[in-house]
Amino acid sequence: MSNIVEINPVAPEHSDIEYVADILRKGGVIGYPTETIYGIGCNALNGAAVERIYQLKNRDRSKAMILIAGDTVQVSELVISIPEAAEKLIENFWPGPLTIVFEASSRLREFAFGKSKTIAIRIPDSALCLELIKETGFPIVSTSANISGQPSATSAAQVENFFGDQLEVIIDGGPSVDNIPSTVVDITKSPARVVRQGAISTLEINTVLEIE
Repeated sequence: MSNIVEINPVAPEHSDIEYVADILRKGGVIGYPTETIYGIGCNALNGAAVERIYQLKNRDRSKAMILIAGDTVQVSELVISIPEAAEKLIENFWPGPLTIVFEASSRLREFAFGKSKTIAIRIPDSALCLELIKETGFPIVSTSANISGQPSATSAAQVENFFGDQLEVIIDGGPSVDNIPSTVVDITKSPARVVRQGAISTLEINTVLEIE
């Protein structure tokens, strides 16, 4: 039986955040709610934990996973630069369900995502996620809580159905408010382009970036 812990996603108790943060610091993998779907995550800078997620999801190693960060300062430590197109998107859509693909910083070469030249990051509009990142001090992997090819989990019970007791903890924050994942925009291309339409439409993205 998985370790399911109920936590208020809007106003999480600090003791609950400390408990989960300690699991992440020790290399654990968790199931947790975001403002969209449920995700599974770990310390993004812990190679063994990242590898575990690939194995748990049966995910192709060539497919990158999204990271969630706490603020733009943390983002700047993970990327080479934040160009003007990204600044416009950040101003309009962060925190929120928008993932931006940046050129990865050389700092990441020693970590699990080091082989990739790009990195996909977002700042979530989730008090629970932001408190976890603040408490741990590191970015967290945010990939859909499912086996690759299966529908995304929208509740703690569905996360448990997929992974059983293979996760150190599953946070039950109630059913997902929205079952649509984040929109992904690649700003390493010129012009920037939507590579996955999700909660934010391509029209909204193109309007902000003034792309016709």
